[in-house]
Amino acid sequence: QLSQSVAQSFPRINMQCASCHDSFIDRWKLKAAYGLAAIYASKPLAIHRCDKATGEVAVATWLYPELGNVDPQATATERLRQLADLVTSPRNGRFSRTIVNRLWHRMMGRGLVNPVDAMQTEPWNADLLDYLAVYLVESGWDLKKTIAHIATSQAYSSQAQVVQKGADDHGYIYAGPRAKLLTAEQFIDAVWQITGAAPTKMDASVLRGKVE
Repeated sequence: QLSQSVAQSFPRINMQCASCHDSFIDRWKLKAAYGLAAIYASKPLAIHRCDKATGEVAVATWLYPELGNVDPQATATERLRQLADLVTSPRNGRFSRTIVNRLWHRMMGRGLVNPVDAMQTEPWNADLLDYLAVYLVESGWDLKKTIAHIATSQAYSSQAQVVQKGADDHGYIYAGPRAKLLTAEQFIDAVWQITGAAPTKMDASVLRGKVE
């Protein structure tokens, strides 16, 4: 589960198939999925193929060893720290592209790479994806600054596209941000702004940290 969650959240790789057997749809192997999971394991992790033990033990390994790797002999805590460094390394362009693609999708209604869960898909504008990824890294991974950069662009302020059924059947062509429904949080914020009814204080205190 950790292998699937980490791969899906950060480099946007679907490891669900490879967690059971060598994937039939991409290059990821069973050993790669178990190697990623072994980074978190506190004891030796036996590899199972389709719920049957293979007799092998997983070796903690990052998915992209060309960017570096974890020390399989280190403690589980240290391996996780090394994993975090590898995921957020400026050399790991996959991570920064994944993040800005999510932001673009959320703000524009459609990702530069679509669907957002398949980052191996060709982006409709690779230069823009690269530019925003570099901007995010150079801003010190400042998500608010990156969101503001997109929100103040001519692209974001252009006329919204009302999507008709089958609009992308013959390939996607950018025609402005896509009109979409407000989320529940956006809706309540809008109502509060219009009515001036936003709460001025918390109804209950928020406890943070460990409570004795």
